[in-house]
Amino acid sequence: MKTFSAVTYNVLAQSFTHPDRYPLCPPEALTPARRRALLLSRIDELDADLLCLQELEPMIYEDLRTRLETTHGAAYVQRSRRPDGVAVFARRPLFGGLEHHELHFEAQRRSDDDLALIVQLILDDRPLHVACTHLAWQPESTPRAEHVGHRQMLELLAHRDATAPDDTWIFAGDFNAISQSIVVSAALERGMDESCRSQRPWDTCAINGRPRKLDYLLFSTGRLEPRPGVLPKLFRDTALPSLTDPSDHLPLRVDFSPIP
Repeated sequence: MKTFSAVTYNVLAQSFTHPDRYPLCPPEALTPARRRALLLSRIDELDADLLCLQELEPMIYEDLRTRLETTHGAAYVQRSRRPDGVAVFARRPLFGGLEHHELHFEAQRRSDDDLALIVQLILDDRPLHVACTHLAWQPESTPRAEHVGHRQMLELLAHRDATAPDDTWIFAGDFNAISQSIVVSAALERGMDESCRSQRPWDTCAINGRPRKLDYLLFSTGRLEPRPGVLPKLFRDTALPSLTDPSDHLPLRVDFSPIP
């Protein structure tokens, strides 16, 4: 059975890099040309078989599609009221297929268009569905019935169950929720598993001086064997983006082996 590497990475749209939001960062780490070059180089270094990106602006997507066109198939969708979108790149010929469609969530914050890009691949003659998404953030104190990110996760699970409940799925992305949240719990209670349970450290961002895990590669329970990569330890004074990491999130990598 073929082992493959999967990476999810919120790359931080340039449109959102306001200096007052990142007071600890060196100014040159926020400039468009420098960040663009750093980001492209960082993604080259990852060399992922399956690459799931969030907050990706169209210009950077086209750069990546051109750089990876000889090795990876690609799919992208931009949010209708935002400057960014999500993308999936899948290495050929490891993965076959790459059909895709969009799931626009009914649960939305005002003036938003949160969505999931659903990609269907073939691995070892079996279907593999990948949902790349960036869920809405809300305070952890938000009541369950009013929590938009939780409702979006339920919509994604319902879509899985309505379209291909017996196939293998990966949910990849920035869920804007900690591991104990109702957002992640909803997926774990309905047949998805956490690929990074054994990973320490496992925080993927340090926004506002608070290291947290917000990025996930969930998978269908019992279908894949995960081996998470190594993340650097983040501290309260860790400055992201930096001149080595061009986003306010770290890329999360997991190697998966299908279970017969």
